[in-house]
Amino acid sequence: MKHLLLVRHAESPFNYHNCKDFDRPLNNQGIEDAKVMATQLIKNKFLPDLIVSSGANRALTTSQIIAENISYQENKIELNNDIYNASIEDIISILHNIPDKYEKIMLTGHNPTFHLLSQTLSETNVIKFPPCCMFLIKFNIELWSLLDRGEKQIMIYPQLFR
Repeated sequence: MKHLLLVRHAESPFNYHNCKDFDRPLNNQGIEDAKVMATQLIKNKFLPDLIVSSGANRALTTSQIIAENISYQENKIELNNDIYNASIEDIISILHNIPDKYEKIMLTGHNPTFHLLSQTLSETNVIKFPPCCMFLIKFNIELWSLLDRGEKQIMIYPQLFR
């Protein structure tokens, strides 16, 4: 049994002066939301074996805040810059190459890909996928290379807890 937690990065300002999109930071709301969502992971008894994050500043910072708040070692976060601007097929390829020793993966990245990916992998109609949204999917597989369709377990996002 494998579990995949898709996490969209927390809130980040769109118009950040003199900064490339890749380098955009989280805003104060995003920082607080990442902390709230980490608490929700603990409440939902989901602690990842591996966190894989886009290297974009806002995604990596989201992963780092969550890691710190769930006692996951920050230096064990695996960076994958291919997540940034990836297609659904690119992300599935990344997932197919996850070592099978990991049962629970947290993947932090970006919309619109993560919104579309949540629907594709769970065959669920997802209306919105807001910043810091977490979408957990369970797969009846033993090997990540067999990843195809799974079953939605939870979908939570910060607005539900404000």
